[in-house]
Amino acid sequence: MLKRNHTVKLIAFLALFAIRMHASTSAEDLDHVVGEVGEAVRDYVDLLHDRIGFSGVVLAARDGKVVAEISRGLVDKQGTTPIESTTLFEIASCTKSFTAVAVLQLVESGKLSLDDSIAGHLPGVPDNCKTITIRHLLSHTSGIPGTNTKGSGSDITKVVPTFLAGGPKHTPGTHYEYWNQGYALLSEIVAQASGSSFTQYIRDNIFARCQMQASRFTGDESPADLTVAVGESTRGAARPALEHPYGDDGFQYRGMGGLVTNVQDLWKWDRALQANELIGEQSMAEMIAPGSGGYGLGFRTATDPSGSPCHLHSGSVRGFLAEVRRYPSVDGAIFVLSNTDDSLPFELMKVGVEQIVFGNTPNTAIPGKPSIEQVASIIGEYKDAKGRKLIVEDQAGYPSLKIYWGGPVTYGRVGLSDSAVPCLYMVKPNAGTIDFVKDTELEFFPNTAKAITVSLLGLQPKLTFTRTSQ
Repeated sequence: MLKRNHTVKLIAFLALFAIRMHASTSAEDLDHVVGEVGEAVRDYVDLLHDRIGFSGVVLAARDGKVVAEISRGLVDKQGTTPIESTTLFEIASCTKSFTAVAVLQLVESGKLSLDDSIAGHLPGVPDNCKTITIRHLLSHTSGIPGTNTKGSGSDITKVVPTFLAGGPKHTPGTHYEYWNQGYALLSEIVAQASGSSFTQYIRDNIFARCQMQASRFTGDESPADLTVAVGESTRGAARPALEHPYGDDGFQYRGMGGLVTNVQDLWKWDRALQANELIGEQSMAEMIAPGSGGYGLGFRTATDPSGSPCHLHSGSVRGFLAEVRRYPSVDGAIFVLSNTDDSLPFELMKVGVEQIVFGNTPNTAIPGKPSIEQVASIIGEYKDAKGRKLIVEDQAGYPSLKIYWGGPVTYGRVGLSDSAVPCLYMVKPNAGTIDFVKDTELEFFPNTAKAITVSLLGLQPKLTFTRTSQ
């Protein structure tokens, strides 16, 4: 693992102290690091922040204690305020785990049953959907196709027939297909069974019981004492975490996403689950039992690096990525929250930190990052003599490169080799890590202010693509 040199000369220390006495506190000053595992996590976060532009917060815990709480990047790319561990992020589909706990609480209180037909709790359920149960919605086994996404607003009588249009394509309970709208219906089932709005139920029965004082939902007011991350997006305008990604808190997002929180509150949530303070042991066992597709009731079940079961959920929405991973075998967890939806830094972060928590060394053979000027000079669309298209697009850290051959598409990232030569790298999962595999060197020849020729030297004869637009 990477190590830090903790030996600091007295003069340098005093100079640094004097500077910090007159400067605003940086996120680095607020790092929480315990032991070698915590140090290794910090070094890895620094590596991905420096090399590939990771922006966000990472919390890692083991043996019931937080060993690393690291924040890097800026709250808003256009500003100067550093992200802190208390900064709020939207966690998108990780909200589903909270929705599932709410349902299980209502089961425990006798207000509903997992095997109730949804027709007993929702108005206007078509006859061909009355065999769908609450359990089927929780486990994504309703048989409704994942493409049934049309419908919005807060009128449940309008969205139920829209979401369920066409009925199940598979017998309910026999086929796994991830369907966001099922959790929107669950949010209304929670509201109907509890007599409270969905968001108020979560506030009263989860946030309050876990003392998650920072947590809230999109559309809520910004707290006076905490920063709110602004998410940079690869597929649209930047947005603050508390801004609705889809216009308002309608059924187009309710229950399936919209929870806004920080890593400290997520750790409180994890501890409450671990202590069975939110739901009992039997309900927790139901929640994490792997069903079809490896999905339980609001959590996926996978295998951690020790070979033991772990429970996880990912979230992705415009401007934000989130990962929650719980490790019962070591009484630990990792949370990764990012205010950019470019997936590469995020994917590298979550798999690398997981390896560190389990005593392994993550792959740190990461290419050099092109400069802003280098990236700006190569962005654009190119064509070769046969009309085949190559596109270079800006991404956080490394530009993406796609070659359209007329069939399969070659996709990779542009990075710098140890000798600072631009290369095309393929990003491939490999036994719990993610590897950068160098495919070919690239040559960029400036011809005029509006034309750049790209040569792929790995192919013989080498191909040349000339830029046609920026």
